[in-house]
Amino acid sequence: MMNPTNTLTLNSQPFNPATSKVAVLGAGIMGPGIALVFAEAGYRVTMCEISPENLDKGMASLRDSVALKVSEGLLDDTQARQIIERVDARVGIEDTVAQADLVIEAVSEKKEIKQAVFQTVQKLAKPHTVIWSNTSTLNVFELIEPDMAGRLLVAHWFAPAHIVPLVEVVGDGGNTDRLVTETIDILKNIGKVPVRLNKMINGFVINRLQRLLGREIFYLLESGVISPEDLDIAVRASIAPRMQVLGVLQRYDFTNLNLSVRNFQDPDFTDPPFEAVPKYLQDRVNEGRLGVGTGAGFFDYQGRSSLEMQQERDRHLYRVLEALGEYVDGPRPVR
Repeated sequence: MMNPTNTLTLNSQPFNPATSKVAVLGAGIMGPGIALVFAEAGYRVTMCEISPENLDKGMASLRDSVALKVSEGLLDDTQARQIIERVDARVGIEDTVAQADLVIEAVSEKKEIKQAVFQTVQKLAKPHTVIWSNTSTLNVFELIEPDMAGRLLVAHWFAPAHIVPLVEVVGDGGNTDRLVTETIDILKNIGKVPVRLNKMINGFVINRLQRLLGREIFYLLESGVISPEDLDIAVRASIAPRMQVLGVLQRYDFTNLNLSVRNFQDPDFTDPPFEAVPKYLQDRVNEGRLGVGTGAGFFDYQGRSSLEMQQERDRHLYRVLEALGEYVDGPRPVR
C-alpha cells in the first residue's frame, strides 16, 4: 500500500512529493507505468520523449491505465484527475533533467542511446540528482564517466510497471551502498517490492531465469511435445500457483535435496540443444507474427488492438494480485 512520507532521502537529500521532482526519460513500454506509480504517490513527474508522436502514445497509455483503475474501483474520478494533472509531457530532456531530483532512464535498450542520455544528465543535472536506469540486461556502469559514479544505479521494473510489484535494484559496489538502501526505501514507500542484488550480472535475476525457461519452452514446442495452449494451461495449473507460496528455491526443500541431486544426474533426461535463437521463436518473427502489436504471435488476437489487449491483460492482473494479497505484497519463505 502506498504511503508517501516526508522522512525519505535520496543521495542524502530529502525526497518527498512536496518538494522533489521526478523525470522519466522514455514513454514506451515502461515509462508510462513508472510515471503513473510516482504520480499516484503524489509526486510531480515529467515524462520525456524525443518525438511528439511517441510522447502522445505514452500519455495515451498512461491515461488509459488510469481509466482502467477507475473502472476496476481502484481509484475514484477525483483521484484519477489529480494523478493525470501531476504528469507533464515534454519533447526533449534537457530542461527536465536540469530540474529533476530523480531521473529514471527508461529509453531503448541500446548502449549508444543510454550513454548519450547519461552524458546529458551528467552535464545538466543538479549535483545531488540521482539516476535510476531501468535497463533489463546492460551493465550501465560501464557507460558512464567517473564523475557520475555513486549517483547511478539500476532499478529494473517489470511490465506492466504500474501493476507488477517487483523492482530489481543493484548498485556499483560499495560507493552506492547507501543509495541502494535509500532507493529500496523509496520503492517500498510507493508500493513496490524491491529486491537487492549483491553484485552486477547481465540480465539480473528474473530475466536470466526467463531466458533459461524460454529455451525449454521452445524446445518442447518445436519437438511437438505439447501445443502452445496446453503448455500455458499446464503452467497456470501447477508451478505458477505453487511459486507464489514456495518461490523457486524453497520448493527444493519440500522435494528433498537428495532427490533433486538424482534428478540432475538422470542420464535419460535430455536437455534442449543450445541455439543462439530458438528456431520455433525465429520462425514466428520471420512470418511477421511479432505478438500483440501485430495481432498475432504464438496466439491469434483476432484483430484486437494492442491497447485492447493491454487493458484485458491488466484487468486480469489486478484481479490476480487482489486475490493473492500478501503473497505478492510481502512474499516470505514458508516457516
